[in-house]
Amino acid sequence: MNLDYLITFRELVRMGSFSAVAKSLSISQPAVSFQIQKLESDLGTILIDRSQKKLKLTDSGQIVLSFAHTINEEQIRLHAALDRLRNDVAGELQIAASTIPGEFLVPPLLGEFMASHPDITARVDIMDSATVIDSVKYGDYKLGLCGSTPPETDGLSSFKLASDEIVLVAAPGHPLTTKQEVNLSEIVKYSFICREVTSGTRLSLERSLANRNFQLEKLKIRLVLSNTESVVSAVEAGNGIAFVSSIGAKRSLTLGSVKKVNVRGLSVRRDFHCIYYAKDNNSRLIEEFLSFTREKSSSPGWHCR
Repeated sequence: MNLDYLITFRELVRMGSFSAVAKSLSISQPAVSFQIQKLESDLGTILIDRSQKKLKLTDSGQIVLSFAHTINEEQIRLHAALDRLRNDVAGELQIAASTIPGEFLVPPLLGEFMASHPDITARVDIMDSATVIDSVKYGDYKLGLCGSTPPETDGLSSFKLASDEIVLVAAPGHPLTTKQEVNLSEIVKYSFICREVTSGTRLSLERSLANRNFQLEKLKIRLVLSNTESVVSAVEAGNGIAFVSSIGAKRSLTLGSVKKVNVRGLSVRRDFHCIYYAKDNNSRLIEEFLSFTREKSSSPGWHCR
C-alpha cells in the first residue's frame, strides 16, 4: 500500500472533490482517481459510495480515514522527534493563515524571527479561517493564524495574537468624509465594495450589523473583491465605500488616500489567534516560533509600529 495514496484519500475527504484535490496536490484529476482506485484495490474494499452525487464514504472508508489521520500524526511525531535531536533551529516553517494575518501580521513577525535564525526558510499559505483550523487539525500545517478560535473538541490550543477593528473608509472628498459621524441609514445610498461571503472580515461585519437589526444586503454592493488590498485600492479609485480591517488599511489611512468614516453606534472588533497542537511533538523550530510569537502578542499594538 502506497502511503501517498492515503494522503490523497484523506485530502479528498477533506476537500470533497477530485478536482480540488488534483489542484492542491498539483496532479491531474485522472491521477487522483487512479490513486483512490489503486488504494481500494490494495485494501480489497470499496472506500467511496459512487452512487451518491456528493462524496460519501462507505463503512470501510470511515475506518481507513481514521487510520490515515493516525498515520499522519505519527509521521509528524517522527519528524518532530528527529528535529529535536538537532541543536540548531533550522528547517522550513510552514504557516496557514487567513487574509489579514497572512498579509499584514505574518510578514513583520517572520522578518524579525528569520533575522535571528538565518538557517530557516518559511512558507505562508493564505486561506479562509475555517480551512486554517482544519489544516492544523489534520496535520497539514503545524501553525495557523486566523480570526477564529478552534472548538475545544478539536484538541487544538490557541492564544490571541492581535486585535483588529473593522472601519468604514471612503476616498477623500466623498460626501461622508465631511461629517464627524454618520448613521447606518446614510450609507445605503452610496456604492459599496465588499469582501467575498467566506471572508472573516465580512462575517464579523454581518454579525455586528445583525445586532443593529441591519442586513448587509441593504447596502448597494457594486463590487466584491477577495482581499483587503484590492478593496482599499478600489476605495482609493473612487469606486465606492467599504468596511475594511484597520490593520489592512493602516498604510492608506496614514497616507490619507482613504478617510475613516465614524458610524454612530457601530463597533466591529475581532481578535486574531495563533493555533497549534499543544502535544509534545513540536520541533524546536515550532517551539521557538511559538515562544517568539507569544512574547510579541503580549505587547499591545506591536503590529502598529
